[in-house]
Amino acid sequence: MKLLRRPVVRGKSGLNDGQIYQKMKDPDPAKRFPAPVKIGARSVAWVESEVDDWIAARIRERDSGEAIPNSGGPGRGHKGPRQVVAA
Repeated sequence: MKLLRRPVVRGKSGLNDGQIYQKMKDPDPAKRFPAPVKIGARSVAWVESEVDDWIAARIRERDSGEAIPNSGGPGRGHKGPRQVVAA
């Protein structure tokens, strides 16, 4: 069993600190990010297998079509439909 510190969890999951902690509060236990383990007075780490299982579950959701749908609006990296402006 291996414990991962926050920078490694960020790298594996692609989430930033705020997103990690927000996803730890997800009301759906199946989608909730795993809770960290306290390893010191001011430090925590995540169980690697739990993080890997969470990532695998997101991939299974994607592959089965159960992934959370896009909100519909353009976001970062998405330009949305091209608008043609008459001169």
